[in-house]
Amino acid sequence: MKIIQILNTHHWSAAANYCITISSELMRRGHEILLLTEPGKALEKAKQAGLRYDDSIRLNHRNPLLFVDAIKSMKRIFRTFKPDIISPHMNEAAWLPGMIARRTFPQAVIARIRTEYDPPKKHFINRYVHHAWIDHLVVGSQLHKRLCQDILDYQPDKISVVYGGVDSSLYNPGLRQSSDFRNEIGAAGNDVLIGLLARLDPVKGHEFALEALSRISSLPAPFRLVIIGYEAERNYAWIKQQAAAMGIQDRVYCAGFRNDLPNVLGALDIGLISSVGSEANSRASLEFMACGKPVIATSVGVIPEIIQNNEQGLIVPPADSEQLGKAMEKLIANPVLRLNMGKAARQKVLDNFSLEKFGSVMESVYAKLLRPSQN
Repeated sequence: MKIIQILNTHHWSAAANYCITISSELMRRGHEILLLTEPGKALEKAKQAGLRYDDSIRLNHRNPLLFVDAIKSMKRIFRTFKPDIISPHMNEAAWLPGMIARRTFPQAVIARIRTEYDPPKKHFINRYVHHAWIDHLVVGSQLHKRLCQDILDYQPDKISVVYGGVDSSLYNPGLRQSSDFRNEIGAAGNDVLIGLLARLDPVKGHEFALEALSRISSLPAPFRLVIIGYEAERNYAWIKQQAAAMGIQDRVYCAGFRNDLPNVLGALDIGLISSVGSEANSRASLEFMACGKPVIATSVGVIPEIIQNNEQGLIVPPADSEQLGKAMEKLIANPVLRLNMGKAARQKVLDNFSLEKFGSVMESVYAKLLRPSQN
């Protein structure tokens, strides 16, 4: 198959990761991929993956002149590349490729990929665009499929759920033995390390994780919360201020942004997702699970679809520091339960969320979409 993926963002996000990962996996499976994107972190990741790309089109803007240039460039690219599938990924101008393809290369199937957290817009124009210029929707969760059915009036057979994938070789249980992160932060062998991997943003619920930690008085094993991620609307000074106000500063370690995530995650004992929203793909959950870590997570986004409560981890309501604290206590105090849940988490990734599974499911969706036009 010849596939054009369109990612109109310069940021690195869950949606960008989904796009670059599936593009790489489809390329590995022998398909011809062309990525249309913009200069920025996503493009750098694409270059590292060896993807063929064109970064000349500008879609993430409000400039009408740039839209005219984009239309001309897309017409040229579609006619030259002759794609079987065109998959726009982001909300901004996702309608444009479908409109252009309908006029310049109508043979192509438009498979819009929606892995954003926000539901589709309800207004008439958005509904019209999705029905007139998009042939199929690919979404990252059953939750988002239901939203698209209700809001866009899409039939279930026109929406496919394709969960994101994680590199289960890069993230694996053996990292526990090879990681030097515990030595780096001075953690003893019996210290239980809980990792919160998320950008510092209110939607990630860091305050509820800190409040939950402050509720734990004493346990048989020493424990610490390790916070990993880049600063966004909040910063690490705020984290440290909150921890000091709660009297738990000695239980919190701020690791900051790391380029060695497998090394860090491999050293942890428990993964933590304290989000009050977001988690359209929950890449952090999959990385924890691939490393064989049980995950304590809130019931938001895709999380209830990838983690079964009391199987691969513990699910609690969002913004509930009391339940979050009880879940922490349960896993900190029970190493056998942590081990068993961690093994179950790893197996679930291998069965359902590996890169091989990610690529094969998306490949089968694309192939099914092409069959009617090939008969």
